[in-house]
Amino acid sequence: MIIDKKHVKWAVGTGAAVVIAISSYAVYAFLLSTNGPRGGSAFGLIFGSAATGIFVFECLLGLRKKYPASPFGRAQTWLRAHIWLGLLSFPLALMHSGFRWGHGLAAVLMWLLFVIVVSGLLGVALQNYLPRRMKELVRKETVFAQIPLVILGLRLEADERVEFVTADLKIEEGHPEYERAGGVKVYFDPKQKQDNAAKLRAVVEKRKQSSQIEIAPDAVKALQSHYLQEIRPYLTDRPPVSSTKLFRTPELIAAYFGHLGKIMPAPAHVILDDLEDICEERRQLSVQSRLHGWLHGWLLIHVPLSFALLLLTAVHAALSLRY
Repeated sequence: MIIDKKHVKWAVGTGAAVVIAISSYAVYAFLLSTNGPRGGSAFGLIFGSAATGIFVFECLLGLRKKYPASPFGRAQTWLRAHIWLGLLSFPLALMHSGFRWGHGLAAVLMWLLFVIVVSGLLGVALQNYLPRRMKELVRKETVFAQIPLVILGLRLEADERVEFVTADLKIEEGHPEYERAGGVKVYFDPKQKQDNAAKLRAVVEKRKQSSQIEIAPDAVKALQSHYLQEIRPYLTDRPPVSSTKLFRTPELIAAYFGHLGKIMPAPAHVILDDLEDICEERRQLSVQSRLHGWLHGWLLIHVPLSFALLLLTAVHAALSLRY
């Protein structure tokens, strides 16, 4: 959720609600209360009920997202209400308890609410910062769910490039039909699919039978060794730590292939350039995956604790009414 001008009314409304609530609390605490502010008093129950109502509404957001065509307001409006009413719930809970943290279950509820509010603020901050940062760091961003398929495409493309020099690498791996952008080609004519598959097999067999770029045998062995031991492991879904460190930054990638360029003959440089571009794209996909994890990881704390808070609030209310 991007914080923009549409949030101004919500911010003003939340601020006004806090001022009204604090003013009411001050009148109640200093003028009307004889035994001091308590959660079981009329005002305390009003503040507690308002906070509980907000908890219920906050937890309904997930249900609202499952029904995009719901007539109960736009999802964006629900998100804005989720943010600002969530902030309002904390001072309401404090006024319910008379600004005491409490002990036992009451203290657990206050700590849960505090962590939920902080994690929510962190989530909003990340959602406003990380998308812009991702655009700066990831020039070749792709659909997150398609990243494994794109990585597979990069690995197959790298195999092809190296085999122009080394011939058959003797690597058995499927060669699915896909487009470089990550889409899947759809054939309406089965014969056309068979013809294209035959053409693909012919190209692959020719490349594997003999090298297309002739260089010295020692250089061929050196390229094959570097590729199989360092480059290709990096072009997997979970590259080893050694490969990740080797290609961690654009500068390290450039230095690595710059070194290879010095020891490899000129005819192989075009292959090295392609491999450098492939490794750089794989690095950007790693950055995208990491930022995506940060962008959504906070929900693993925020959502479960929110439902736990709602459940324990019901327990707290039942125990308070009973005793």
